[in-house]
Amino acid sequence: MTFGQGPMTNRRRLRVELRRLRESQGLTLDDVRKKMEWSVSKLIRIESGVVSISLSDLRLLLHLYGVRDARKVSDLLEVARRSRQHHWAGEYRDIASASYMDFLGYEDDAVRITQYHPLVVPGLLQTEHYATEIVTATTVGPTERGTIERLVKLRMARQQRFFGDGRKRRARFILPEPVLTPPMEPGIVKEQREYLVTLADDPRIQMWVLPSHAETTRKLLDSFALHEFESDVDPDIVYLGSIPALDVALVEDDRVNDYKAVLGELLESCLDEDDSLALLRSLTPRVDTSRAPRPMPTTLASAFPPGPDLP
Repeated sequence: MTFGQGPMTNRRRLRVELRRLRESQGLTLDDVRKKMEWSVSKLIRIESGVVSISLSDLRLLLHLYGVRDARKVSDLLEVARRSRQHHWAGEYRDIASASYMDFLGYEDDAVRITQYHPLVVPGLLQTEHYATEIVTATTVGPTERGTIERLVKLRMARQQRFFGDGRKRRARFILPEPVLTPPMEPGIVKEQREYLVTLADDPRIQMWVLPSHAETTRKLLDSFALHEFESDVDPDIVYLGSIPALDVALVEDDRVNDYKAVLGELLESCLDEDDSLALLRSLTPRVDTSRAPRPMPTTLASAFPPGPDLP
């Protein structure tokens, strides 16, 4: 599987190119509306990537924009086809917001992600028991137990997709120290810390602990994730998190550099990787608990084995 070939990345490539072609012809949305006999809302949805464009409509639009080169037309038609591919998490559309589904699509195509969350361990690092506690605590409104279970299942499927699909992507996580001492059942806390130690041994994953005494106001920010892409045609993006956790907001263009600068400030205030791992190990006490969590894998490969069970 190649980075950057998923539906969300291709949809973004197409919408950016269509807007560039329209503007290069000096056409406004209203000009296109009149010539194509479409509504302005349809054009806006296409250029914003909210909806996919049919291949027949795309051919007509490219003709209007003066694209006559057969190779160029063929390439854009292929991008449009890829933008309409099945989303790996499609079975969860009934419980996940559209913005979160887009987030998963971009995450799937990223060659590296960096995540910061001031309150909890990021979802990609959570054990199933910890995830259940977090999803239950952050789900707003009346929710059936079955929905909670499916939300947790989605989180576990996301982890397997990210770490178990065979691609050598990289992931960086900034963990504020209070996140490591959550007010949860001791066995769940112990299991989660042990899992973090296990994940930290994988060369694709980097973890930095932001100590409580760090003098930075940046730790007051809400959660966000930086997605970096392999191809130069795919600009990096940032997603802002919120409560409930499945509501996210996309940040593009110049503001992405602002968040990269914030990440730099946070990293400067963190312990280095060795000291972060040492702290994680020191915080893992021997706890006797009647609620025995599932045995944790000893390696990342055993946690996320590639295979046909991948969503």
